[in-house]
Amino acid sequence: MQLYPLPKNEKQRLQALYDYGILDTLSEKEYDSITKIAAQICNVPASLITFLDKDRQWFKSHLGISIKETPRELSFCNYTIIDPDKVLVVPDLRVDERFYQNPLVTGEPNAVFYAGAPLITPDGFVLGSICVLDGKINNLTDEQCDALKGLAQQVVTRLELQKKIKELNLIQKKLKEANKNLKSFAHIVSHDMKTPLANILLVSRSFKKNYEQHFDENAVQYFDLIDKSAKELLVFIDEILIQSENINKDARRSETLIDSHSVLIKVIDLVAPPADIEINLKGEFPKVPMNKISLQQVFQNLITNAIKYNDKEKGEINITCMSDNSFHYFQISDNGSGMEKQDLAKIFKERQTLNKIDRFGNTGTGIGLASVKNILETCGGKIMVTSEKNTGSTFKICIPFNKN
Repeated sequence: MQLYPLPKNEKQRLQALYDYGILDTLSEKEYDSITKIAAQICNVPASLITFLDKDRQWFKSHLGISIKETPRELSFCNYTIIDPDKVLVVPDLRVDERFYQNPLVTGEPNAVFYAGAPLITPDGFVLGSICVLDGKINNLTDEQCDALKGLAQQVVTRLELQKKIKELNLIQKKLKEANKNLKSFAHIVSHDMKTPLANILLVSRSFKKNYEQHFDENAVQYFDLIDKSAKELLVFIDEILIQSENINKDARRSETLIDSHSVLIKVIDLVAPPADIEINLKGEFPKVPMNKISLQQVFQNLITNAIKYNDKEKGEINITCMSDNSFHYFQISDNGSGMEKQDLAKIFKERQTLNKIDRFGNTGTGIGLASVKNILETCGGKIMVTSEKNTGSTFKICIPFNKN
């Protein structure tokens, strides 16, 4: 018996085989059905789905033969995988110089006839074959060869499906772990934020109580604003914690409709615009099928940015909404510093900033607008922007009209 040949890409072929994780798995009726069909089509007593490992051939399904694997050097399929463009048909193994001394021919199971169709992956690697055997001289018609090729494709299709399922399960496992870590992180950060906020409330209230008689009207209003903002932030943190408890659900969608007008009013109160910034809500504002916290995050980011980057003596922010049968279109326009046209594509990328100094002397982190884009896309919406340098910007957000 002569030594068997190796494909030129044997190392890569083996890695492709291992990536499918099929070796040494339990029998499956789907594969057994394929070998049964192959035997019936070719009118033979034995059929195999075989994969060629480094030193063995292993049978995922074996009909008419009891063994589950053999040393690779005994495999007829070594020659099938060398020429993947055709079905290898050997009418009489006993007179073929490649096989006549093979123990599978000279002894059990006394194979005489062999035909094999290669199992070719989408990347072109040949993992093994689906083959048929007979104890007497036989042959295949062109139609039978085509059918055997078709069954080989069915085997590879099932392998691909199982591989995708494993990959998805792995991704799901990683997502669950990430969600668990994110939930833990939300609790830690929320706790760390609530403590200093509670201190701010305590100190400001004490200060106001002890020295209120020395305050003018503006000072009293400032302390009331501190108190109100701190309480709003504490409520917001509690809402984030509630959202983190449901982190495995779709946090951006809502089974109930949320009043966008009340969310906008709450955000405007929370951001407390300076006296030189006027915010106008114009027209009707609908109820939308979106998580309340996520909607608040969207509005808060956009309104805060409109305030921070307004360089006019009298700043103006106009918020409107219109709807059609598919989307609610919220528009937030300002008369601020605006942006260059070439910079518009950058602002929604995470960690991408324009290095602009806002009215408070700070630069952005590149997180806010990226988060807004992610929130909207997760619920099936989108965000767009138009802007003119030194004139202002208009952000348009689209939220799906229907919950389904």
